[in-house]
Amino acid sequence: MEQQYRQVPPMQPESYGKRVWHLWGPILIKWAVGIGVSMIAMGVLSMVYVMADQEAAMIAMQSEEKMMELYDKILNQYLNASTLIEGVAALITIPIMLWFFHSDRVKERKRGVIPNRKAPLWKYTVGLLMALALSLGLNNLILIGNLSEMSESYQATMEAFYSSPLVVQIVVLAVLVPMSEELVFRGLLFKRLRERATYMQAALYSAVVFGLMHVNMVQMLYGFILGMMLAYLYEKYGSVKAPIAAHMAMNLLSVLATEYKLLDWLMEDKMRMGIVTVACAFVASTMFVLVQRIEEKPDVPSASEGKENLVSHCTMDGE
Repeated sequence: MEQQYRQVPPMQPESYGKRVWHLWGPILIKWAVGIGVSMIAMGVLSMVYVMADQEAAMIAMQSEEKMMELYDKILNQYLNASTLIEGVAALITIPIMLWFFHSDRVKERKRGVIPNRKAPLWKYTVGLLMALALSLGLNNLILIGNLSEMSESYQATMEAFYSSPLVVQIVVLAVLVPMSEELVFRGLLFKRLRERATYMQAALYSAVVFGLMHVNMVQMLYGFILGMMLAYLYEKYGSVKAPIAAHMAMNLLSVLATEYKLLDWLMEDKMRMGIVTVACAFVASTMFVLVQRIEEKPDVPSASEGKENLVSHCTMDGE
């Protein structure tokens, strides 16, 4: 009986190339969109700067030193606009990933996959509290361990992202980027891995890739830990909305904490920092226990319903 209603029916064998594209295609597309938008932005900024001061541009072309100075000025403008550029890339990526995500769900229905039961919205509070506590606690540990000072690229990235106007930061970093990343790394990569592997294998693989995509060592470690947590939320809540909401909440906390210097205030008093960090660990672990109680397994049909569903599943498989 259990085999008749297993959650993921056997999949048709595919070639190695198709399997690789199935997993890495969305990531490569996201990467290509990001590079394309960055190149266009750099080109536009260069044209605007040259047209605004053609005389300076002509002088720069006659000297390698002057050319490097011109390049540094354009690069600074690019870094100042990096949050906006990231937002444009995410805005382009989201509809593409939504199409892939919708296509996967259509294919699942045709194969007769019984989806996980989705947790009610009021239970999302538990997941959000766990994500916020874990995020703040990890940020505190990074500061306590002075890890941010060990990575110049991490400092440069943070300065570039958090130098934009607050409204831009909220729209881009707390809405568009989390939605884009969750569709790619949890909605597609983790979910597709989950069709063929155990939860732990899929979570570890997707979290490692998510961490590596953040380039610098500090964000790699941070991204890996949060990637594991976000995959767990997807598994337990049965919906990609759970990791999206958690990622949005964590990024919004980061934006507001930076804007209103919350972390600087915590660092002023070691005792204060220690108490808040311990409190975050307590809240995160307590919420984790509550999240564990969420029943994610699909509803098992009754005997009469099962016969009807089995016939319909066989019919769809035959099609």
